[in-house]
Amino acid sequence: MSQSVVIASPARSLKVMRRALFLSSFPIGVLTLGIPIYGPDRLHLNAVEVGALISIYALMMLVMRPIVGAAMDRFGRRRFFIAGTALQLASNIFFAAGSSFAWLFFGRAAQGIAAGLLWLSAYAITADLAAEGKHGNLFGSVEEMLARGGLYGAAIGAPILLITQFDPIAWAIVFGFYAVLNAVGLYWAWKHLPETYHKAPPQAIHFAIPNVSRQMLILISIVLCTSIANAALAPITIQFVLHDMKFPVIVVALAYIPSAIVFSFLQSRLGKLADRVGRKRPIALGLITSGTSSAIVPNLVFLLPFIGGWVLLPLVALWISEAVGFSAATPAEQALVADLSGEKTRGRSFGLYTSAQSLGQVIGPTLGGTLYESISHSAPFYFNTVVLWLGAAILILLIRDPYQRTPASQPVLPHEPPAQWPSAGGGK
Repeated sequence: MSQSVVIASPARSLKVMRRALFLSSFPIGVLTLGIPIYGPDRLHLNAVEVGALISIYALMMLVMRPIVGAAMDRFGRRRFFIAGTALQLASNIFFAAGSSFAWLFFGRAAQGIAAGLLWLSAYAITADLAAEGKHGNLFGSVEEMLARGGLYGAAIGAPILLITQFDPIAWAIVFGFYAVLNAVGLYWAWKHLPETYHKAPPQAIHFAIPNVSRQMLILISIVLCTSIANAALAPITIQFVLHDMKFPVIVVALAYIPSAIVFSFLQSRLGKLADRVGRKRPIALGLITSGTSSAIVPNLVFLLPFIGGWVLLPLVALWISEAVGFSAATPAEQALVADLSGEKTRGRSFGLYTSAQSLGQVIGPTLGGTLYESISHSAPFYFNTVVLWLGAAILILLIRDPYQRTPASQPVLPHEPPAQWPSAGGGK
């Protein structure tokens, strides 16, 4: 049942939400590599079917997010968060039963719908509960749950699947375990998460298209373009390192661990930068840093004749720097969306923001693959560099930073939510 009472403890509500998010995100890390391996090797799926399993997730998010954004501004946040957690549980059950393409397809579709519900409502809940001047840190802590849950899930599931060579029984056990954790998160959210949205008077409620400011349109355009550019590298980076740098899969996987740790534990800490120096500078710095990394990576092949396998060290350093940049930029970007949107259109504003991200994730991989195959293996990296640097320049020149540092006398959250979870008493 949705609650419309005043929230007595914003810190506790945020902790409940983040715990449910954490327990719901365990499958993400395993699925990234699991579908391309498990599908062809064990279920004998062809490339088209594997591609469909990857794209249906982003497509479902793209369809759901603008609808959910508008609906949350009418019906509140809690019910959408609960529905997303329940659908994520259903997707884990589909995956556990994944003995055919149909089961995996239904699982990915349910997972995409769940993501459209779950993460958008999490952003809106965070914006509702965040005290002025604390958005960056709190959005960073939400992002951490996605990365940390995926990291922990991979640490548990990947060794089992690799040792058993993706045996279907092992696959079912792993996703059955994820489903149990998901069910715990669903129960926790159902029992303890209150409604955070204060409903407007009936005459003020409608489904009209929100009055989007010019500043918001510019920001959404930057998000769309940079999302396309980043997603263009998604199917390319691993192929480039494997085929052009000649590293084995296990080495590449280990090389990703430091940047995964950065995403999992530093986003809330680096999100504080947006609360100290404003929103624009962390976003611009993140875009410039990532663009610079993309420009350097394809040139590392020229170091191979001189230093051989040691080229992995600068590659890891570049990935870490990129992770640090985005760990600072992403919560600042989300805080900027919250700053530029009105209280009663916040759900729709985040719907537009996340829709731009999803559309980029749909367009980017195909574009990156085309550049990789048709022009050169380096082309997607340089494309990413140009787009991110242009995005940073447009942001600096055209976006006004509305951030106002919280005066010392202004009340903030009674207790700042812990930067890490599980917290004391939650158990690790």
